[in-house]
Amino acid sequence: MMFSWILISLLVGFLKAQESHTVVYAQIGGTATLPRQAWGSKDNVYVNWYRGSDNNPTISRNPQSGNTKGKDATTRVSLLSDFSLQISPVQDFDFEVWRCEQHEFNSKSSKTYRLYRVTIPKVPALMVGESLSLECKLEPSSAQPTVTWIPPGNSDCQQMPPIIRKTISVTDVSRCHSGVWTCKVEYDKNMRKMREAVATTIVSVIELSLSPPIYTSLFSKVNIPCSLSSNIPWSVLNETGLQGGSWSFSPLSNQNEQQPLLRLTVGPVVRWDVTPGTNSSVMGRELKDQDLSIRELPVSEKIRGKYNCNLKFNSKTLSSEVKVEVLQVSSSLGPRLYEGQMVNLTCTLGHPLDPDLTVKWTCRSCSTLPSSPFVSIPEVKMEHGGQWKCELLKNGKTLTYAVLSLKIEKAPVDIWLCVAISSGVVLFILLLVIAIIGIRRHKQMMMYRRRKTRFCCCKTPQPKGFYKT
Repeated sequence: MMFSWILISLLVGFLKAQESHTVVYAQIGGTATLPRQAWGSKDNVYVNWYRGSDNNPTISRNPQSGNTKGKDATTRVSLLSDFSLQISPVQDFDFEVWRCEQHEFNSKSSKTYRLYRVTIPKVPALMVGESLSLECKLEPSSAQPTVTWIPPGNSDCQQMPPIIRKTISVTDVSRCHSGVWTCKVEYDKNMRKMREAVATTIVSVIELSLSPPIYTSLFSKVNIPCSLSSNIPWSVLNETGLQGGSWSFSPLSNQNEQQPLLRLTVGPVVRWDVTPGTNSSVMGRELKDQDLSIRELPVSEKIRGKYNCNLKFNSKTLSSEVKVEVLQVSSSLGPRLYEGQMVNLTCTLGHPLDPDLTVKWTCRSCSTLPSSPFVSIPEVKMEHGGQWKCELLKNGKTLTYAVLSLKIEKAPVDIWLCVAISSGVVLFILLLVIAIIGIRRHKQMMMYRRRKTRFCCCKTPQPKGFYKT
C-alpha cells in the first residue's frame, strides 16, 4: 500500500514537473530559441544549459572569462546576447527537456524547457488547376496555441490574406499559390507579448509562365521565352508524369497553319530536338534548368507569327503562346536613289498597327516628321541620304526600332540623254499625229465642197450629154 502511494506521488510530481516546463515549439531544420529567465546580475551570473538528464552542460557562460564553452558551443547551439539558448538547425533528437541553471555567489536558479514539434506534411508538386491541402500539426502540450497560415507573396499576384486554421484547402491553384507557405504558431502569452514559432513548407505548382508579345527587328537574333513558373527539378516533373513537349509555329500569313519546330526528349538528359522536316532556323539544345526557350533564332520576315510551347503530362497538357512581331523599314525604290526621284518609306510590322502603338521617325537632316508608318519624299535630295530610324513605341516606351540606310546619287548623263531622246520621240510622234489629223480634215473638206455641185437630165430634146443648170 505504501509502495502504491509512493508511485502515485512520484507520478503526480512528474506530471507537475511536466506542466512546469516552459513550452517551446520548433520545426525540424528550423531555429528554436529557449528564453533565459532574467535572474541575478548580468555581469556576474553563471549560466549553464543542459540537455535532458546530461550532467555535463551543453553550453555555459563564465562571467570571469567572458567566454562560452561546451561540446556544442561552436556548432548548432549558441548563446544569444541575453544568454538565451538558440538551436539551429533543430534536429529530431533536440525535442526533449532542456534545463537552464544560473548561479551567482551562493544563490542558484533553475528552469526547465520542453521542445515540441511543429510538423507540416510534405505536399507533392501540383498541376495548375488542382487542389491544395495543407496541415500544420502540433505536438500536444500544456499550451493553447493559435495557428495562422501566411500565403506566399508572389509578384504580379494579388496578396492573399492570412488564414487562421490548422488545416486549409485551396481549389484551382495557380502560380500565385506557388512558393513558401508559413505556419505561424502563437502561444504562451505573458505580460509583454505572445511567443511564437514559425514553420514553412514549399508548394510547387507546375505551370508555364506567360510572356508578352516580343518586338524585334531585322538583322538580329531573338530568344522566344518559355519557362516553368516555379523552380521545379526535372526529376520532380518526371515523377509527376511528364511525357514530352513541343514547340510549334503559326505564321502571320496563315494563323490556322501549325508548323512543328522542336520536340522534347525526356530521360536522364532532357533536350530539345529539331523536328524532322521542319523548315526553320531553330536549333536543338540540352536543357539544364526550367528555361524551355528557343535560343538565338535569326530574325526575318518569315518568323512573324505565334509560337506555342507545350508540356505533355499524363493528366493534362500545359501550353504557353508567344507572339513575335518584326519591325521593318523599306523604301519603294530601294536603298539606292537618284536626286529628283520621288520615294515612299514604310515602317511596318506586316499588318496595321494596334491602336496603342505609335512610330517615331528620325533622320540626320529632318526637322519634323509625321508620326505615321508612311513617309513620302516628293523630290529626293542629297541631304536625305544616311540612316532613317523608325522607333516603335507603346505608352511612350520604345519597344524596338529599325534602321534603313539611303544612298543618294546624282543622276548620270546617260540618264538625261535617254530622257531627252525619249522626249524628242514623244514630240515627233505628237507632231506626226497632228499632221495626219490635219490631212484627214483637209480631205474631208474637199469632199464636202464637191457634193454641193448639182447635175440633171432635161425632158426636152437636147444634145446628148450633161449640162449645168
